[in-house]
Amino acid sequence: MPRFADWLGEPDPFDSVTMFLRQRGLSRPARVLMAMITVSSALVPISVLVQSRHAAPILIAVGVAGAALSTVLTWFWLTHWPTRRQSLVSVVLGTLCVAAWSITQPSAWGAALACTAATITGGYIAFFHSARALVFNTAVALATAVVVAVRLARDAGLSTALAAFWLVWLLNVAVPLAIKGTSKAMSRYAARSDEDPLTGLLNRRGFVEAVIPLMAEMTARRHDHVVVLMVDLDDFKRVNDTYGHAAGDRTLMAVADLLREHAPVGAAICRCGGEEFIAAFTSMSPDVSALTTELREGIRSRCNDVTASIGVASAHRSDVATASTEHIDRLVEAADLAMYEAKRMGGNRVELAWRREPANGTPG
Repeated sequence: MPRFADWLGEPDPFDSVTMFLRQRGLSRPARVLMAMITVSSALVPISVLVQSRHAAPILIAVGVAGAALSTVLTWFWLTHWPTRRQSLVSVVLGTLCVAAWSITQPSAWGAALACTAATITGGYIAFFHSARALVFNTAVALATAVVVAVRLARDAGLSTALAAFWLVWLLNVAVPLAIKGTSKAMSRYAARSDEDPLTGLLNRRGFVEAVIPLMAEMTARRHDHVVVLMVDLDDFKRVNDTYGHAAGDRTLMAVADLLREHAPVGAAICRCGGEEFIAAFTSMSPDVSALTTELREGIRSRCNDVTASIGVASAHRSDVATASTEHIDRLVEAADLAMYEAKRMGGNRVELAWRREPANGTPG
């Protein structure tokens, strides 16, 4: 049971799977595929309603609701990528529509066949959402299958009803679980492909993907500025030459820990190569002198007397109204130039892209 509880408590993979698809240019094909599935779902109740002149009112109501939901979702998938909440709400409604459509079928055989459609919603949930949502879909599907099996037993016999029930069980348990395993493996691969293997920080690709939502959420957080720090260790080669590469690796990991410790909550932190690090975050003010002072002093005291040159660049919310990689690249480039200016002036200092800050941290 503890393992089952741990499985239920696993985080929703929606964001990581979404990022994986976007990074590999698969978002549009995925949207088209989902639109094809939803429009096909709409055709089922439409075809039945068109041919059934004497359908029961409840069957008509459920069919119209299901067709309307499928049509709206088809349009949505063709034009948008959903948020996590939109995705979860829509698939839960889909699960309930499948159950209602199955139960209201006049034929027990039709009800049993309709019940298998919950495999589609279960597969979607397994790919994008949490185990708890998957358990909900499975419970609804199996409860519906029990109701259908009771009807089928009266019409076709117990053995036929049991066979139909176990078929529904197999489809609604085995298929989603297999997809869940695939989604989990994909999420782990996506996370590792965005990480620096030594420090566990983001790599450059993961950094860009992490900064875009930060910039997009500035208004909601009531932050007015996005700030980028470029941190480069001064004379890092001396550490490797004097103490060995293992000591150099320990120094890089210590710097990564310092950045995690001092950077604001939610900051995107990246090791972009060698001894260079980038941190990006949003704030109410572009003044980060306290943070840069803490970083320089922490690096010097913890890392074999290594010092750091830091470049800082920021942009007001009005200048980055639309989050894009172009805006991020410009900020990184500005911070990089400021960092090289700090190195040119002797290192162990902070330079701002719009004004300079002396090594003691007092604005000049």
